[in-house]
Amino acid sequence: MLRPLALHPRYEEPRSRVFSLASALRTLVFLMIVAFLASAFATVKFDLAKLMSGLPKIASWFQQMFPPDVSEIDQILFAAFQTLAMATVGTILALCFAAPLVPLAARNTTPNLIIYRLTRALFSLLRGTEMLVFALIFVAAVGFGPFTGVLAIAFNMTGALGKLLTEAIEPADPGPIEAVALTGAGPIKTFRYALIPDVWPNIVASILYIWEFNVRASTVLGIVGAGGIGQTLKDSIDLLDFPKLLTVLGIILIMVIAIDTLSSWLRALILKSDRGKARKLPQPVRIASA
Repeated sequence: MLRPLALHPRYEEPRSRVFSLASALRTLVFLMIVAFLASAFATVKFDLAKLMSGLPKIASWFQQMFPPDVSEIDQILFAAFQTLAMATVGTILALCFAAPLVPLAARNTTPNLIIYRLTRALFSLLRGTEMLVFALIFVAAVGFGPFTGVLAIAFNMTGALGKLLTEAIEPADPGPIEAVALTGAGPIKTFRYALIPDVWPNIVASILYIWEFNVRASTVLGIVGAGGIGQTLKDSIDLLDFPKLLTVLGIILIMVIAIDTLSSWLRALILKSDRGKARKLPQPVRIASA
């Protein structure tokens, strides 16, 4: 038997407030973002018509690149090796500069909050100053050449590497650290034997990433006179030597792809080995009594 309609339970949809402080704030934020984007596009004078008119010129340059000029391939290869050497030495120096400061910039290892903030500020200052700015400074200080590029990489990457290593250390499991500290070990031994083994794979992966990034970034340092293949690239563009430019770009592309592949493979290998089986510790050997 059907129940009367009046006896069925009735439901009422919740009423949404048309005007509220939260909705007004969201609308204000949205309008501010739209205004910012509109002013950004207007400031950079974004012009698709100008781009379309310039594409045929780029296409004509591309046609002039063939066939590539390999008459100076030995000099180009030496410049490419110089770029790789700059990135490698700069990364090593950055690691030497950052390593002593990293324990002071991590919350779980720093001895003092003031030291923590000062070290963080130093990393931010070095990281926030572009590598090309450091290159211009050191060109004026020590002159042109690859040594200038090494110094620019080292100072800029000290901040970047310090940040990455700090972020690798801070999330470490506090259990092993507390266990080693309870044995009476000092801060240095606790850091060396409890913390570093736990985060070592992430530290190595961060160093490899910075090295890979430096190889890519150092290809343009030669534009400001810091040596490497960037100088050869700039000379080719200035002289409109498009066949040589194609050879230089090809060498840069091959070098960057090779370094990226090698670095990615090494990082994957390190992280995979860390997730694998724990290494079997050697057993103590019984010494027969005399």
